[in-house]
Amino acid sequence: MDRVPIPLQVVAQGFSDWWDDWVNMAVINLVWALCWLTIVLGPPATFGICYVTNRLVHGEALGLWGLLEGTRRYFLQSWLWMLLNLVVAIVVVFNLGFYGRFDAAWAGLLQWAFLLLALLWLIVQFYALPYLMEQEQKRLGLALRNGLFTALAAPGYTLVVASIAGSIALISLVTIIPFVLGGPCLIAALGNHAVCERLETYRVREQETVLGEHNDP
Repeated sequence: MDRVPIPLQVVAQGFSDWWDDWVNMAVINLVWALCWLTIVLGPPATFGICYVTNRLVHGEALGLWGLLEGTRRYFLQSWLWMLLNLVVAIVVVFNLGFYGRFDAAWAGLLQWAFLLLALLWLIVQFYALPYLMEQEQKRLGLALRNGLFTALAAPGYTLVVASIAGSIALISLVTIIPFVLGGPCLIAALGNHAVCERLETYRVREQETVLGEHNDP
């Protein structure tokens, strides 16, 4: 296993944890989907999934009660996160449409720039929610900043892990089957493993700087 590249080790560990608790993952995924039908409970349930998979990475299988606990604990922060994502989505869509009206090379370049920024934002989200679960200070801004720093500091690592997570998300949307089997939980498990591995690699658990004890709000 030592000869396997670290990103693939992270993916394998994420799959292993998810598979070992697959029944709970499938049930949690079903409840999560039902929560999104209510709209109000959708973002909190997303944070609940991340909370459950974070504890699973640390060896604690919480099951459905963990989803409910995470949903309750992060209710307000999850909606702040959701509103922030809505703002980003509106800005990206508006600019893509606006620059699409111009038949010029510079307009096409700006469209690509906004698409790349949107992709970077999605990658930051992949890291940010697990960071929030790990941080002693539960500040969303700090989690987003840590996610951005990680994506920029380890582009190769991020490319492998995030690409696999993105592929799972895409296949889930197209075929539905991975979604029903607990695809969102698997993606969250990969994100949590990815963050925990980076914290250990950078020895942040010892220094306690990235986790927010000495960072600005």
